[in-house]
Formats: sequence, C-alpha cells, structure tokens
Amino acid sequence: MDREIGFYLKSIFHIMEKNLNRSLEKIDLTSTQAHILMYLYKNKGKVINQRDIEKKFELTNPTVNGILNRLENKNFIKRTVSQIDARNKEISLTDKSILLINDMFKQAKNMESKMIAGIDKDELNIFYNVIKKIFNNVQGGN
Repeated sequence: MDREIGFYLKSIFHIMEKNLNRSLEKIDLTSTQAHILMYLYKNKGKVINQRDIEKKFELTNPTVNGILNRLENKNFIKRTVSQIDARNKEISLTDKSILLINDMFKQAKNMESKMIAGIDKDELNIFYNVIKKIFNNVQGGN
C-alpha cells in the first residue's frame, strides 16, 4: 500500500486548483483572486485591509499588492482610505464581484461534493479528525 500522504495531498490540491482556474478564466480570475474575493465576502461588515489578507493567506506584501491591483483594475474590489488610519486602505467588494460570489460558492460546493462522493459519514468524520491532526502536526513548520 502506497502511503505517501504528502504526494496525495499535493496532487489533490493541484487537481482542484487546475479545475478551479479553468472555470474562473471565463470571468478573468485566478484561484487566488477568487479565494480573496470569497474571504472578503465572508467578512463583509468587517474592516479588511491589505495586512489582513497577507496574514490570512500567508502571502508577502508585494504579492498581495499585485493581486489587489489586478482585482481593482478589473473592478472586482475597491480600496478606500481608512477613516481610522489614513495610512491604511480598506478593501471592499464591488457590485460586479458580489454578483459572481454565489456562483463561486456553488462551484466550491460542487467540488467538495465530488471529493466526498461515495464516502459515508463515519469515514468523513474519521478523515476530518485525521486531517486536522496532520495539519496541527505540520502547522508549526518543524
């Protein structure tokens, strides 16, 4: 029995990412851009700035700045100067991106349904417990 957990996790991630990018290219988005839009949507009502996105997605400042510039140029987000601290810009969704969010969530749900097809509740519970333990084991980076 092949027990290369890392290989399977990486392969699953790449397959999901490839499928997601393929479906998103129709609306001129990448998977990373879509994840950021979904994060903003899930946190609507909260003040979100670039640093929040850097921390959440573990990306560098220049990387996030580039992603946000592209999203803003495509009219998916808007950045406004913070009322609290003029050095910060608050990031919010545009009407254009809000219209697309439901479709993105639907696609994510379809992908998850495809992943768990044929797996019963008990198996899923075991899987979730094990994958959380694996995550916690590697999260520290050591």
